[in-house]
Amino acid sequence: MIATVLNRSGIPINFRPAAPLFQHPISAKNTVSLWANPCLLRPSNSACHESGEEQIMTFKQAVFAAKKSTVLRRSQNMYKQLLRDQHLDQHESEKLQAERAIAHARFAMQSTEFYREVYSGAGFTLKDLDDPAAFRELPIVEKADVRENPGKFRSSEATDRNSKVSVTGGSTGEPLRLLRDLRTPTRTLEWRLFDWWGVDPSDDVAILVRRVRSDRAELAHSLQWWPSKRFQLDAYRMTDEKVDEFLARWDRIGPSLLIGYVGGISELAQMLATRGIRIRPPRAIAVTAAPMTPAQRQLIESAFGAPAFDHYRSAEIPWMAGECSEHNGLHTFADVRKVEVLDGSGRQVAPGVIGDVVVSDLTNRVFPLVRYRLGDRTTPIAGPCACGITLPRIEHVTGRISEAMRMPDGQIVAGEALSQTFSRNPAAVRQFQIHQQADYSIVIRCIPGGDPDARRDIDSAIDQVRDIVRNKVPVRLEIVESIAHDGGKIRYIKSDLN
Repeated sequence: MIATVLNRSGIPINFRPAAPLFQHPISAKNTVSLWANPCLLRPSNSACHESGEEQIMTFKQAVFAAKKSTVLRRSQNMYKQLLRDQHLDQHESEKLQAERAIAHARFAMQSTEFYREVYSGAGFTLKDLDDPAAFRELPIVEKADVRENPGKFRSSEATDRNSKVSVTGGSTGEPLRLLRDLRTPTRTLEWRLFDWWGVDPSDDVAILVRRVRSDRAELAHSLQWWPSKRFQLDAYRMTDEKVDEFLARWDRIGPSLLIGYVGGISELAQMLATRGIRIRPPRAIAVTAAPMTPAQRQLIESAFGAPAFDHYRSAEIPWMAGECSEHNGLHTFADVRKVEVLDGSGRQVAPGVIGDVVVSDLTNRVFPLVRYRLGDRTTPIAGPCACGITLPRIEHVTGRISEAMRMPDGQIVAGEALSQTFSRNPAAVRQFQIHQQADYSIVIRCIPGGDPDARRDIDSAIDQVRDIVRNKVPVRLEIVESIAHDGGKIRYIKSDLN
């Protein structure tokens, strides 16, 4: 049967439910009014509205639309604002960002001990922070500041109800503990990327990351996304058996998107190519956690038969930038993030000049991060993008790189997954590196942190790695005073077998 719903504009939308959705025949009296349809999910594609043609909405889209108009209403409101902001002209966009950035810095100084001390020590008063031009003179926050003073970053607004502890995996080899603001529906930033990639938020998704949820939490997550399906390949357990199970589910479900660690996805692509397996192509593949090389992009797109998109995120500041359909750099989310690319003296670099990435999260009011140096490097891109999105662009970031670990029996452990080694005890180390030798053995180099129990926690993490590799290879610890960069890149996971 075909059911009819109306969006808020009064446009009729048809969809075919997988099971009866209404108990009575559809009529003007009992027609259901839903917020969104495929066109409203992508407001920039207004031609379908203007044509007057009825749009077919799937059952999943209809359920998702109903959620957005009820339990996800706040998310929907933010999403609509994001889609408007990404088409502002340059002057409007810059003005909006400048006002939000200085307001956030002023809030941070008022509400946190850290910024009050640091800004005052640098000679700033609250009155100075009335001027948006003062923002670029504010001190830069380093990872060491967060690691050594996490309590001082907690704002006076933070409560147990509106915040949640988040521990970074240590993708730069430096794990940290901070707070996430639960009042901000950050999932909408991912929806923005989906829109750019031709994927609907209600679509089925395959995931390749480290599995962190318990079976019970996984069930709750599945119920939350029902009737859409999200299924996962654990980046810790990329054995032939687990890969075959994942591919069997892929064949049954036919996901629209594959998202995960670039190293894990490229390893899966190589396995498909080696075994001569062709799968149902998704609409898009989204990679993160490390830069995607041209060779990796070619391998991934060839193996999966779909375009690959890079996007930039971190545990400290989620969803900062992403590729559009033009694949010409990453659009930064300038309406909710301020991404600066700075030289050694803290000044903005010109397009084509490589600099340090310094980011401000303009939405987190429980643990403000203002002018935070992420440890990555890139360069700005000048001029507008052909896609029509007016958000500024940067080149793909560099500075972090990881490689997979290989076991003698063929098991693969994605390097990005091993970056989570110290996520439970981030204070145990200031930095670490996991290095697989040519004989398959693994050396874990650690610069211990200041925590009194650091050595105990380090030993516990070493045991965790032994468990991950199932004691198939020797794992030993080296306590060091420094870890060298390799050509400017922090090789936090390194393998001599690759």
